[in-house]
Amino acid sequence: MPSIECGDMSSNRHRTRSIRCQNQTVETVSREWTVVTWNIQGTKRTDLDRLVEVISPQAPDVVVLQEVRRPQAEHLGARLAMTHCWNEKHHPFRPFLPGRAEGAAILTPHSLSAAGHAVVSDESSPRSYRRRILQWATVTRDDASGYRIYNAHLSPHDLAAERVREADRIARIVELHGESPPAVVAGDLNDWGEPAVIAALPGIEALAAPLSNPAGSPTQALDHVLVPPGATEVSASAPSGGSDWAELSDHLPVTVRFTLDWVGGGFAG
Repeated sequence: MPSIECGDMSSNRHRTRSIRCQNQTVETVSREWTVVTWNIQGTKRTDLDRLVEVISPQAPDVVVLQEVRRPQAEHLGARLAMTHCWNEKHHPFRPFLPGRAEGAAILTPHSLSAAGHAVVSDESSPRSYRRRILQWATVTRDDASGYRIYNAHLSPHDLAAERVREADRIARIVELHGESPPAVVAGDLNDWGEPAVIAALPGIEALAAPLSNPAGSPTQALDHVLVPPGATEVSASAPSGGSDWAELSDHLPVTVRFTLDWVGGGFAG
């Protein structure tokens, strides 16, 4: 894991302040980050160029995608000038037609390292759509702020008990990874009206998630970004929906911006 050190304080996306730490005054710098999460429903042969047109103006530090195929992740990474990692969730036709495997992707214009994934569902067969994975990677900016990003897509529909078990397993994985760098958990949680899922996961939802499903006329908040407890200036937004959005996916993209204090040597929040 890369070390996190005090970076260039000239960025226009920070403010400095001082805190007391072990009887010493330590200057901190507040770094703003932007995270976009989107279930792109890649099996619909989504218009990737339109996705780029939506994502690019947000200037995200991190994009987490669900239901994305490897060739789609590669295309988006190239068009957005982002590094990415991709992991297979399931593939009913394996070992044939490898390009049709459905998975998860993390994309970033910054440094990406320490990528991995784990099965978090009761179902573990790579052929089954009920198989669920947690994907993660460490993303570090040039200003030395960084997060371990977790990309989750929990069980759908009436599988409420499975969602809670999956959230518990995610929490244990995050705990095993430790507190540095801080964790950001994002993705399609399929949890509308189920506060137990958010409560089980690490981090906080500082604002109610915007409605994101179905994309044509959203009535459910299924897509979330959970930020570290010390985060401030949190905003969350999603498009209002409509037929054009429904052509892309049954989910709308959710964009969350937040700030967190950093000091030389690591996280200060």
